[in-house]
Amino acid sequence: MVKLALLGDTYPTQLHVNSRALQGLEVVWAGTTLESFRANVPGLRPQVLALDFVDLGKIPEKLVPELLELTGAQHALVSYRLTNHVMLQALTSPRIRFVQGPLPLSLLHVHVHRALDELRQANDKAATASPPRTPRPPRFTHEQLGQLLEIVTKVKCECPNHLARLVSGLLSFEEYSRTCESQDEKDQRIHALLYRQTTSAREAMEDGLVALLEHENIRL
Repeated sequence: MVKLALLGDTYPTQLHVNSRALQGLEVVWAGTTLESFRANVPGLRPQVLALDFVDLGKIPEKLVPELLELTGAQHALVSYRLTNHVMLQALTSPRIRFVQGPLPLSLLHVHVHRALDELRQANDKAATASPPRTPRPPRFTHEQLGQLLEIVTKVKCECPNHLARLVSGLLSFEEYSRTCESQDEKDQRIHALLYRQTTSAREAMEDGLVALLEHENIRL
């Protein structure tokens, strides 16, 4: 049975009036203050958090991820009266769902099961996905690229210089994107995408540079 913790001004009263609405879920805690939540909920190990706020604009952006980490919950269902588009864009993920509130408990029940189904599907997809490809090590050292930046060919062709510049720049950005600071999961995903794309581009340009050097009979 899924363990659920409820934080919101109306949830305790709703439970008192309609306790049967959440059948099939185990409500391990329901309260109205963050202080009480932090003090009591972590030890109960809920799987889902239902967090109801009046104004998202007054909620720190890191609060929901913090409560997920504090409790070890898999998912947070966040309802609100007044929206904040910055927070919605920053935090929406398979683990966090935002819905317009206030929610009757019958609708909360539906959202909890829907969120868990989506999270389960996301986890299954991640588990069956192919492991990320290991990038090929660089084929040119910085010293070799430096030589190619200055090389002069017999004809008016500066392709070695241009390709060396491109490869050097891609190498630099590849390392930068790999270590760039991320504030949340969305940042991590975009940096991982940039790293993979840059790595692929660097490898392709290196292949082109190798072919060019062989064609021009240039030895490093």
